[in-house]
Amino acid sequence: MNPQVTKLIELLKIMESQGAPPLWQLSAQEARLTADTMIGAAFNDGGPVMDETRDFDIPGRRQPIMARLYVPEGISQSSPGLLYLHGGGWVLGSPDTHDRLARELALGVGARVVSIAYALAPEHPYPEGLDDCVDAARWLGAHGTEIGIDVGRLLIGGDSAGGNLTAATLLRVKEEGGPAFRAAIYIYGAFTLTIDTPSMQAWGDRDLILSLKVMDWFRSLYLGEDAIAVIGNDPYAAPIHGDLRGLPPAVLVVGSLDPLQSDSEMFAAALTKAGVETELHVFDDAPHAFAQIFMLDMAADAIARISAFTRARV
Repeated sequence: MNPQVTKLIELLKIMESQGAPPLWQLSAQEARLTADTMIGAAFNDGGPVMDETRDFDIPGRRQPIMARLYVPEGISQSSPGLLYLHGGGWVLGSPDTHDRLARELALGVGARVVSIAYALAPEHPYPEGLDDCVDAARWLGAHGTEIGIDVGRLLIGGDSAGGNLTAATLLRVKEEGGPAFRAAIYIYGAFTLTIDTPSMQAWGDRDLILSLKVMDWFRSLYLGEDAIAVIGNDPYAAPIHGDLRGLPPAVLVVGSLDPLQSDSEMFAAALTKAGVETELHVFDDAPHAFAQIFMLDMAADAIARISAFTRARV
């Protein structure tokens, strides 16, 4: 195994031994505090300095959506724009927890990044968080020029639950109207919401950042007690079941130790079958969330591959 990953696993075991209960045994509010503490310095220290970073509100159908704009140094007055949807199982996360990842993408892609704080479950169950993502996508298409974005060169992406929301947003925009996107970034996304895929069965009990129990906990908080029925009937919850024809070119990144590896492989195959230009990168010995863990060399490699794919399309 990659020695850096071995060191990471050792650190995770030390943290576990210190007595913090697993996420699935906590309330959503307690889990958020735990995640914010763990992610803060570990995931966000260092990284590129932005020319500008500022928070603003995007109008939403229920309430304003907090957004954070990242403008990398040396960028033109009218640049590509990336709408970024953070991960966290639809329950955790914020622009704060994904700050460095957003900055790395801004610099790598050469784009202004808009990272949004969509509504979280269980206080805001499906589809409220997705509604916020759709509203933000539409706002960006209509008003992106106000923050220096060339609305003809829009990108969208997200990690984990944010990958799910990226695909669902594109499906909603295609059906309901909205801007065109030049490319989509899917970082170890959850596209099936099932717990019986090969990778979930192989790695779901190993507790390498994401486990079967945590995934099931996330799923139940997001979709409610009727989760299985929703998954079977609603492609906006499980995008693998959607009509993927006409979606923008896609780059997918996932690790070989990730319970969601099969999700990325299955979604990449479905996109390809639908005629969507698709590029899949599977990183050996990489756990879930590796693209945010910059102590791992493979995180920089993932950003470089995503950046190359997206730059070629904007």
